[in-house]
Amino acid sequence: MTAIAKTAPTSKRELRREIQTLRAIAVLLVVVFHLWPNRLTGGYVGVDVFFVISGFLITSHILRDVEHEHFRLIRFWARRVRRLLPASLLVLAVTALAIVGLAPQQHWQQWLREIAASAVYFQNWLLAADSVDYLAADNTASPVQHFWSLSVEEQFYIVWPLLVLLAVAAAKRFGIGKRRAVFAMLAVTVATSLVVSVLLTQHDPGVAYFATPVRAWEFGAGALLAFAPSSEAVSAGLRRMASWGGLVLIGAAALVFTAATPFPGSAALLPVVGTLLVIWAGEPGGRLSTRALMAAAPAQFLGNISYSIYLWHWPLIVLMPYVLGGDLTTGAKLAVLAASVLLGWATTRFVEQPFLARSAGLRHRFTFAGAFTVTAAVVAFAGFGWNAVQLQVESDLRAAYAAVASGMPCLGAGSWAADGAACGDPLVSTSFVPSALAASRDTTRTQSTRCGSTSREDSEAKACEFGNRTSQVRIALVGDSHMQQYAGAFERVANDNGWAMDLYSKGRCPFSDVRRAGEHIITEACTGWVGNVKAALLSRDYDLVVTSQVSGVEWAPPAGTSVEDFAEGGLARMWGTLNEAGLPVAVIRDSPRPVPRVLECLLDVDTPTECDNPRATALPYDPQPGAVQRMQTDDTFLIDLTDFYCGPERCSSVIGGVLVHRDANHLTNTWSLTLAGQLGERVGARLERDPVLSVASASAG
Repeated sequence: MTAIAKTAPTSKRELRREIQTLRAIAVLLVVVFHLWPNRLTGGYVGVDVFFVISGFLITSHILRDVEHEHFRLIRFWARRVRRLLPASLLVLAVTALAIVGLAPQQHWQQWLREIAASAVYFQNWLLAADSVDYLAADNTASPVQHFWSLSVEEQFYIVWPLLVLLAVAAAKRFGIGKRRAVFAMLAVTVATSLVVSVLLTQHDPGVAYFATPVRAWEFGAGALLAFAPSSEAVSAGLRRMASWGGLVLIGAAALVFTAATPFPGSAALLPVVGTLLVIWAGEPGGRLSTRALMAAAPAQFLGNISYSIYLWHWPLIVLMPYVLGGDLTTGAKLAVLAASVLLGWATTRFVEQPFLARSAGLRHRFTFAGAFTVTAAVVAFAGFGWNAVQLQVESDLRAAYAAVASGMPCLGAGSWAADGAACGDPLVSTSFVPSALAASRDTTRTQSTRCGSTSREDSEAKACEFGNRTSQVRIALVGDSHMQQYAGAFERVANDNGWAMDLYSKGRCPFSDVRRAGEHIITEACTGWVGNVKAALLSRDYDLVVTSQVSGVEWAPPAGTSVEDFAEGGLARMWGTLNEAGLPVAVIRDSPRPVPRVLECLLDVDTPTECDNPRATALPYDPQPGAVQRMQTDDTFLIDLTDFYCGPERCSSVIGGVLVHRDANHLTNTWSLTLAGQLGERVGARLERDPVLSVASASAG
């Protein structure tokens, strides 16, 4: 974050030790949170502390220059470039090389894409976009994910001085004071941004966390403080209370907030107000003041190198496990902490300071030209690596789909139904498709249209239509992403049998009337979507509803109600409503889970069976089979394909030469396509019970 970026004063006299101490506290909060998230659950508020500091310092400098008619926009931007880009581009360049040298290839595309976005300070918007893209929800945290805050701040540095100049121009036009005009513009901006922050945090927290307009009020709060009279005239006692009170507010937020806290929203007021109090109080004197803390050499040292510490710590956390060959131990985390401080000091001493000293006299055009050249080089390197992987991925996916299209009887799930002597053991494969590199991109998007999936905030019952639209047989596919992962298979079933199918899917939204907790919490949009889809099913002439949903999630039953009664009862009620309307329901039991980081595992082992998962851990609680049993009716039946994945003791990662999973819980589209025969057989068996549909299906065939 240039949130930690030093907007250092221009003279020794102006150095404010309380701000350096705040920087030290803030960077320690962030680093400790990233290393031990369960120990300091709200340490992420350190970012908000930096935002306030930046807003205060930058506005103080701009106001001073504006009042003396010295403010020059190009000079301001050139100063920011010289101060911030050398260190950030160095870290990005080193990290890009480390990714290529250390990380598995399946991470290269996502991570190098984020390198490029970070180099042009667009990372926050990329992460915001991914937060509403369900198929990107399983992206692994990249070594440069922390650049989102630098991106927010750089965007602030671009826009804020332009707004100041606009306010100054308005002041001249209408004959009002410059400070008054800037203050009014700032107050409106802060109020608007705060309202947006609160509302968007409630409705779309993923986007709210990263979006610049949502964070603007935090910078603006610091900027408003720049207009406040000096606290020197206020009693030392009141300033001591303000200083300690501010530190307590920041500490309370860091200790009490968790990942479940709606943030930023109104919760961000706690660290923001705390930071404002500490800055306003300055260095109060007297007994029991914070002056000793502010003057402490370690605090000043860490504050001085906080920007570079922040730059280095996260790449070390993400990449070090690939060096060590395993997760970070306590000792390794302490080593990362020490290395972050050491690299932060070295970067400040040998990159930031020398560059500032030697480039201060450069013409602005040379500053911008140099920054553009180095940034372009980093982006080009990332783009070249991304493109090389993309070409390999596309080639691997073409090979996988060609294998499926060839109709090989022993491929994937087909190996179970074919002659065992001809196919051999389905669970023993020396090679497989798609490759572990391409598997993460092997989604239904590569075969089927995306029209059946709704966004996080969309509650409309949109249907993706495929198959023979004039058919008398109409089937609805309903559920979350674990239903959508079968879209390619059902599209093949529909085309082979001449049926019409409509897919209604919404990621992280089960077709049920009960709620989940944790990261799978059901939103208001999900509840609305479920109601709208149910209405669509009841109002349209469907012959069968096929549904499925993710298993192994945390449910939120009311007090006195068991998880089983709650989860299974909710599904049974929903399906019962459909049965009463004459709609039979086919329920696909959820697929087993692979071992953690299954794709990385497959890249590291000699035989795929080394990445099999014990059956006991591969099959987490799924309420769907229990709900079917509760129904006690033939109108709702279970499609259980578990035996196609698992033997008596283990569930396989590669079956019949096909890689089963593309991430921690979703199937590859290639594997799903090989299940088309089994799914079509079970659905067809149900349709044959209706003589009219049976004749229609046979006629279409």
